[in-house]
Amino acid sequence: MEDKPRPEIQAGIYPTEVIRDVAESVGITGLTDTVATGLAGDVEYRITLLIEEASKFMKHSKRTALLPCDIENALKVLNIEPLYSPHPATSIPTYRRVATPAGPVFALEDKEIDFEKALREPLPRLSKGPSYTSHWLAIEGVQPLIPQNPAPTDNGPMHQLAPAQAALNNNNNNGAGVGGTASTTIHPPVKHLLSHELQLYYIRLTSALLSPATNVPEAREAALASLRGDPGLGGLVPYLVRFAGEKVSTNLSNLDIIDAMVGVVHSLIDNQTLFIEPYLHQILPLLLTTLLTSSYPAPPDQKALWLRQKSASLIARLLNDYSNSYPTLSGRVAKTLFKALSGDDQVLGESASTDIGTRFGSVLGLKAIGKNTAVRALIHEKGLKGLSELAESLNEEAKMQMIDVVIEVLAEVLPEAKAVEINSSQIEDTCGSLIASQIPVKKPELTSSIATALQEESGAEENV
Repeated sequence: MEDKPRPEIQAGIYPTEVIRDVAESVGITGLTDTVATGLAGDVEYRITLLIEEASKFMKHSKRTALLPCDIENALKVLNIEPLYSPHPATSIPTYRRVATPAGPVFALEDKEIDFEKALREPLPRLSKGPSYTSHWLAIEGVQPLIPQNPAPTDNGPMHQLAPAQAALNNNNNNGAGVGGTASTTIHPPVKHLLSHELQLYYIRLTSALLSPATNVPEAREAALASLRGDPGLGGLVPYLVRFAGEKVSTNLSNLDIIDAMVGVVHSLIDNQTLFIEPYLHQILPLLLTTLLTSSYPAPPDQKALWLRQKSASLIARLLNDYSNSYPTLSGRVAKTLFKALSGDDQVLGESASTDIGTRFGSVLGLKAIGKNTAVRALIHEKGLKGLSELAESLNEEAKMQMIDVVIEVLAEVLPEAKAVEINSSQIEDTCGSLIASQIPVKKPELTSSIATALQEESGAEENV
């Protein structure tokens, strides 16, 4: 059987002369036409494959012109070492001619480095390594003003709740008629921290608190009970504290509103789910104002006395809860009460420095701070003497009220009576003639307790 002749390989576009030149450059001579034609066809196939892949990159790039970067990407896809495409005109590389035994070689021009000069130069500054720090993003729903947090964009009052108020008004008015006036909703320039439900709750709560207690006492009691037991009011605490402070500062002569605001503070303290420690700097001045104000009716007004007693008890509770965390807190409050008892007009003002109610409040406040502090201010510093002198101008009922309060405080803070010599003139010089004359009548055993306190003070001075 005769062998069929093999078909001749048809030469393509790629010239065979280029194949022979490349073969001779690497030392291969005598390449036959058949081999050269076969290699030329293989090169042509691979070039076609490369151009087809490059055209895909061109089309996906929404271009109609083939760029060198398309060729490089096609070479990477075909797992072939990419060529170096022409550099942009701004960074054209320079080459230098290097003579070698095999012939001249062109290499990239490298910058020569002088080691002596390089060693004399100062070392570059090391970049700061990665580090981590922590800061408060928010505390009880309030963003602290620190550099790590974005600055607030609104300087308006924190408790401005215009969107909820507009919604509440729309619900109450049930819409305007054709001839009526349409209400305009003004949107504030900042995003509110409170949800729409909490805003409505705040508005209804404040409305119930500000309503006269004689008209709707159940509404106020329900509002205070809600503050006392609701666990979801953490975001409202700063708004309520500020609301109470503003109402106290502008309504000191209105005992009904003062009673409601003191009740708000009392309810916030009673609510175990709320964290009020960040707001002590706002709550304590509020309570000191309701304790020492001279705007209350003059004695023997029972409501004013009750408000002072309630404020003093709340101050005592706060000091008992937070004195360990803030060691200077009790001392700062005591310093304010000392000045109120002594009638310091630079701190209290001219009217409050001579007001008997302010002295009442300071006595009650000192009892709340502690026994030793109260004894020092009332007995050793002769605070009762100034109170007694002011009370001389009161009517009999007011005098008796003042004396009853003082005797009640002394009974709680004075040390236990000992067998000591009682000097009536010394007690009168310490307590004032009015109080000293009533102590033996109202509570005779306090005379010995006062004498004991005076003797302990003199003994301590002798030891020093």
